[in-house]
Amino acid sequence: MQLRELVQFHESTQVAYCRLAVVSVDPPRVQAAFKAGLGARFAFLSDQNLALTDELGIRETTDTRHGPLPVPFTFALLPDLTIDRIFNGWYFVGRPTPEELRQVIREMMGKTVADADFRGE
Repeated sequence: MQLRELVQFHESTQVAYCRLAVVSVDPPRVQAAFKAGLGARFAFLSDQNLALTDELGIRETTDTRHGPLPVPFTFALLPDLTIDRIFNGWYFVGRPTPEELRQVIREMMGKTVADADFRGE
């Protein structure tokens, strides 16, 4: 559901010179099929070997029945690739909506674009 919303949101991010990318633990072939099924036009990257997952320390290790599993996170990165905001999506309510992401983009642009004043004052 979140990815379907991101596909729709992607159109407006391009206008703001923003980029979306998805990283999952699925093999590239599975990702390609999923991406095509969604009609997504942004990057889908594979962390099949869990290198990035482990580097970021985002594996759930307490669930011995199903785990260890990567926890879904959303990261908002500044132009220099510094992490500005992190959303922990382990529970569905922790995943950002497109509107929340738009607000984060607004805040980040206010920090990085000299003549950007989006406060409406």
